[in-house]
Amino acid sequence: MKTIKRRAFCKAAAAAVAGVLAPHAAAEALLPQAAQAVVGSAVPEDYYSFAFRSDHSETDLSHDFYYTDAFFENTALQYSHKLALATLGLVAASGNTYQSDALYWVEGEAGREDSIADAYQKLGFANAVYAGYQCSLNTPVDTAGCAFAQKTLVQDGQRTTIIAAMLRGVGYGAEWASNLHVGEGGGHYGFVTAAEHFFEDLQDYLKKAEAAAGTLGTIKLWLGGYSRGAAVANLTAARIRQQLPQIAQENTFVYTFAAPAALTAADRPDLQADYDNDHTADGGLKTDWDVSNIFNIISSGDIVARVMPEEWGYHRNGNDRFLPSTAYQNELDDLSIIENRMGGVPLRFDQLATKEDVDSVIAAALAFCKSAANYHEKYEAAFMDMLQCAFTLSEKEAAEGVILDDEAVMERLRSMENIRKMSWTKVLRCVMTASAMSRPILEQVGAIVPLRAQQVVVPVLAVGLCYEVESDVLRMLVYYILSLMSVNSPADSVLRAAFCHYPENYITLMEYYDPAEHGMEAYTRK
Repeated sequence: MKTIKRRAFCKAAAAAVAGVLAPHAAAEALLPQAAQAVVGSAVPEDYYSFAFRSDHSETDLSHDFYYTDAFFENTALQYSHKLALATLGLVAASGNTYQSDALYWVEGEAGREDSIADAYQKLGFANAVYAGYQCSLNTPVDTAGCAFAQKTLVQDGQRTTIIAAMLRGVGYGAEWASNLHVGEGGGHYGFVTAAEHFFEDLQDYLKKAEAAAGTLGTIKLWLGGYSRGAAVANLTAARIRQQLPQIAQENTFVYTFAAPAALTAADRPDLQADYDNDHTADGGLKTDWDVSNIFNIISSGDIVARVMPEEWGYHRNGNDRFLPSTAYQNELDDLSIIENRMGGVPLRFDQLATKEDVDSVIAAALAFCKSAANYHEKYEAAFMDMLQCAFTLSEKEAAEGVILDDEAVMERLRSMENIRKMSWTKVLRCVMTASAMSRPILEQVGAIVPLRAQQVVVPVLAVGLCYEVESDVLRMLVYYILSLMSVNSPADSVLRAAFCHYPENYITLMEYYDPAEHGMEAYTRK
């Protein structure tokens, strides 16, 4: 009874503020009695403050995003910049809160979903489900957390259910290792497998929502993702079109941000729709976006969206829209002013990567990896286990700031499946060597090295040594891991490109540049 009263109050309050529910209520009365159950509430069009995790500032920040239920009265086949920004706000909020990392080991479950839960509540969405948010931060899994929620509206005289599905792409712990899990073929294994799990979660949510409501009426799906979550959303959008006929393409609103490519043309037809929509059949770049409901927003300076390179035949579904990097001083100044309003540690826009910086990094990576097959065979397991070690944390490390001694590092490495197969003496020798190697690397990072970076350097080095990764490659990888943890000012093309991946960069660029400034391919304004 208390829940019913609350819902009734929300409807009345929203009607008084915005005048939007009176006609909805009248239309609702014409629906069959079995369809009268209402979930969530309409909200007035306005700016709403969403919190989001900032690994750059090592805290949780907040920003205002415009939202109106009227977004979903339009077709999903036309790009909406305002809806794209609202989606960016929600996918940023979908990350584990920064505060939850510290509290996880002290208090157990610590509200990893608090930011997206608060955002959904503000927008009138209800029946939230947080799939995958309770996995251990130390467990490397090929999944992607997703926050589901829904609301019932009456649009054009018809019952409409908006299902929001925002895929987590920030602050997900050892799940990060799956980003390096390319596999032997048939698409990027880590992304494809996560998309398969997500599709099952989506089907389950839809079934339960329909069972509870009796009927959902017209379903409008709002699907978004950032980074890893963006790749999963991009893949799943194709499967939704093919296998969920109850959700029309024009009612499936898909916006992704910083999405890595996951497929070549020969991979997984069930995960392809409007594949590589930016190019003609002969490989030429189109002059305008074709019709699609899938829009991928990419910063031209962001390395993540290009790690599975076009040179190897990898592309995304739908329309890629590149936000410019810039060399114009007045634009760099304006961007810094906008971004500073979010608080936290300001990004240095004059030091962020340009398209040319990313081109040079990609060229070096292609020369190093040679091919996807060579990367999989020679480096994949090593790099994945190194990343797992970078995110693994014990209670003593988290709560007491303990730095593991060699014996404890041995114990951690011997708990890992692949390294457990190696001889004890080899692992011990690698741990001792890693201890000696760590000092000059920490000195190279410079400044004040955070405790977390000091805690991971020896385990990560030791894993690389166990796999016999070349010493110069190993030193370089560990240096970049520690530099990102140290939030140092970007000093070279790799770090400058990595810093472009932060949500603060995407929010700022999206707010500053008009859609007319988006490009069909990455570019730098000079």
